[in-house]
Amino acid sequence: MYAKIKQTDENKAKYNQLLAAKSLYMIYKGRAELASVVALKSVSLDINYGDFIAIVGPSGSGKSTFLKILGGLMRPTAGSLHFEGVDVTKTPEEELTSLRREKIGFVFQEGNLLPDLTAFDNVNQSMALNGISYTYRKKRTLELLDLMGVLHRKNQLANRLSGGEKQRVAIARAMANNPRLIIADEPTGNVDFKTSVRLLELFKQLNRDTGMAFLIATHSSHVAGYADRSVELRDGLMLGEHAKGIDLSELDASRMVIMDADNRITLPANVLQQLEGIGSLWNVDVQENNQILLTPLQDLSELPSMSEEQVRDCPVCGVENPITNKLCRSCGASF
Repeated sequence: MYAKIKQTDENKAKYNQLLAAKSLYMIYKGRAELASVVALKSVSLDINYGDFIAIVGPSGSGKSTFLKILGGLMRPTAGSLHFEGVDVTKTPEEELTSLRREKIGFVFQEGNLLPDLTAFDNVNQSMALNGISYTYRKKRTLELLDLMGVLHRKNQLANRLSGGEKQRVAIARAMANNPRLIIADEPTGNVDFKTSVRLLELFKQLNRDTGMAFLIATHSSHVAGYADRSVELRDGLMLGEHAKGIDLSELDASRMVIMDADNRITLPANVLQQLEGIGSLWNVDVQENNQILLTPLQDLSELPSMSEEQVRDCPVCGVENPITNKLCRSCGASF
């Protein structure tokens, strides 16, 4: 019933990772007087064959943007992304479209099925775009709908399906071309708890039995608990990467302290609470024992001043930067 990825062993020998993302930035340019938004700030991630990874974070943390870039739906402002050795950031759009169709399956929160097509046709059409014969498409579609437990709904229009049924058909569609990677953005967001558990258990079973890698974005610690690795995003920054068994509601003990490409350091929430809140000013001294000593500054007058020749304003956010900076220390924009 399951379609194993036959090329997996060969690909593992040829490539170190299925996907390698390094120092990704994404800046949405503001219109007119609106400020630009830095959605991702130097985010890196390696995905191996057969991985099951959760991207965890609240709304607005950059999860969806990260998934779109990893799936080749959006090009980053800066950074590199390689999929089985191919530099996705430099691939022509026509070749990138072929890569998405053949090697990546997408499951979105809303399902994103074509509402005027039946469940059968939604799955069948994704293979038709790849020039696969109708005989094989029909057999594969029926097998997948049966696997998802919705074969009896194959002739029902998508807009007449329940939320759980839509997601099952969407998963079948994502699997149709036997991809290397399934990307799911909040796949349980529109279904009840019992249905979400069934979907997540189905994901795990498919991950084990097919060898497909799964990458799921979620704000739920329950959903993330099904993953073998969890990556935590906050405000476009990666705060930590955690193995299975970590209590995602109490991450401070396991969270890494990250210094990004702009020399910014992320700190656990309990430390921030002791530092008089976000935006407070601190002087940093490195001690002889290599420990870092933080001492509070009362106001901007205590900061060392720089001459006009030593600084320049960021054209995006207006923050002063040393003249030697190539990226804004505040928003990550390039000079």
